[in-house]
Amino acid sequence: MRKVKSIQASRITTNTITRVLLILYLLTIIVPFIFMLMNSLKTNQEFYSSIWSLPANFLIENYARGLEISNIPQLFTNTIYIVFAASLINIMAASLLAYAISRTGFKFSDAVYKYLLIGLLTPGIVCIIPVFFVIRILGLYNTQPGLILVYASFNMAFSVFVMYSFFKTLPRDLEDAAFIDGATYFQTYWRVMFPLTKPGLITIGVFGFLEYWNDYLLAMTLIIDEPLKTVSLGVMKMQAANNVRTDWGPLFAVCIMAMIPVLLVYSLFQGKLTAGLTAGAIKG
Repeated sequence: MRKVKSIQASRITTNTITRVLLILYLLTIIVPFIFMLMNSLKTNQEFYSSIWSLPANFLIENYARGLEISNIPQLFTNTIYIVFAASLINIMAASLLAYAISRTGFKFSDAVYKYLLIGLLTPGIVCIIPVFFVIRILGLYNTQPGLILVYASFNMAFSVFVMYSFFKTLPRDLEDAAFIDGATYFQTYWRVMFPLTKPGLITIGVFGFLEYWNDYLLAMTLIIDEPLKTVSLGVMKMQAANNVRTDWGPLFAVCIMAMIPVLLVYSLFQGKLTAGLTAGAIKG
């Protein structure tokens, strides 16, 4: 009896500590967002008088002012184009490679898979200089196609890892039936296997979107012309331009607008994203 009570007490303590840590982590996300939202509706005088007070008059004009001085519609257009193109390339390339590694059984499949997994252990920042020189040699520096290719390749290791797990869960009977009907490897992949990995595709697509949209370092390294820049670069430029006198309301308003697509995508696909990761982990 004492042993049972001891186990129960241990579980309660563990659950309590876990919940406290999760709540603290949640606060680190929610508090900065509330801070930006409140101050995006204030005047500079209100901001300097009390950064945590509610705005006296909700200044929606700050958002109009932010749109005017940040050129964010053009930045949104650039970023949406780059993000969707990179996500599409990443999804197609990763799913093809994962299918070849997991289902075709070619000689070096295990070696290729293990090599790709090294990418999960390698910090992206150590690759910045080599990537810069490669892009220069290819003639893609300061171009959107260059940034698209870099984004798609940088997320390749994670995408292959996820898709490999999903392809491994699918029964071989499906492929055997397709081969009997005369389908090639590619036809089997495209018409039979690819549609069945929808949860995995959504998972790598959403993770890719979040990573590409929020990226600053790669975009700053590979893009210099103003008409080609992304949202993150525009926000940082707006902040840097306010060195003498910072107009905090419009600046926070632009930050909020830059976050909206991320919040929408995550809220729309949260359930499928969690289900996709869980399914791949359990079945794989």
